[in-house]
Formats: sequence, structure tokens, C-alpha cells
Amino acid sequence: MNNKLLQKLGEETIYSAKGHFKACDLRRNLVTITIWSCAVLNVVGIVGLGGYWDKSFSIVGLFGTIALLIWNEGEGKDYRNNHKQAGEAYLATHKEVRELFFRDKVTPEELESINKKVRKLDKSEKPEIPHLARKWAQKAIQKYNETDNWFLDEHK
Repeated sequence: MNNKLLQKLGEETIYSAKGHFKACDLRRNLVTITIWSCAVLNVVGIVGLGGYWDKSFSIVGLFGTIALLIWNEGEGKDYRNNHKQAGEAYLATHKEVRELFFRDKVTPEELESINKKVRKLDKSEKPEIPHLARKWAQKAIQKYNETDNWFLDEHK
């Protein structure tokens, strides 16, 4: 029973950690792609293809840059940092769960304590993991083995 609970907690915490880390990666990639796309559009507008197209590329590049600046203000400014902090908290808890799982004896108090810690972390204020980041994390764990999947039944 103890091992089943620890396996479940291990699975939950690693998926949450990986999801938050992938949300950081996703935002970083979107920002990078937007910056480079706007830069290319502005260069094409400056170099010129002729007439209407030059202004169109420059305007789209300018509005893309402005939209990126607005997107990264307010909550967007701390978006990656908030996800990183949440991911680190889940990862640290995951490591505690893993340590208990591989111990010869776990007391009921230790089991209850780690269970409460995970539940508290689940209820804490943290950013929502985007659907794409969840799927990316799931694939990273299940298909690409980016994590130590000790919580699977085959590692019993």
C-alpha cells in the first residue's frame, strides 16, 4: 500500500514538474520565433520587394514587435519565472517521494507528511500548465524517457 501511494505521488509530481518546465520552454520558443519573424519581416521591408509589399512587411513586423512587448508585460513578464519556480518545487518534492519509495521502511507519519506536502503544493497558487506543454511533458516522460521513471510498476 505504501509503495502504491508513493508511486502515484511520484508520478503526479514528475508530470507536474515536467509540465511547468515545458511551459517555460514553450514560452521561450514562442518569444524567440516571434522576435525572429518580426526581424525578418522588417529586414524584408527595408530591403524592399517593391511597392505595397515593403510597407506591409514592415507594418506586420512592427505590430508583431509591439504585440510581443505587450504580451510580455504584466503577468507575462514573470510567466517563465513562475513556471520555473513551480517546476522546481514539484521536482524537489518528487525527489523526497523517490527517497521514501526506495527506503526499506517508511513510517505512517512520513507517508502522511509527504502526501500532505504534495496536496498542499497542488493547491498552491501557481500558473496553469498549457495543454501543449502538458502533451509535450507527457511525450518527454513516456516516449523519450527524459526522466527516471522509477514510479512505474516495472521498477518495483
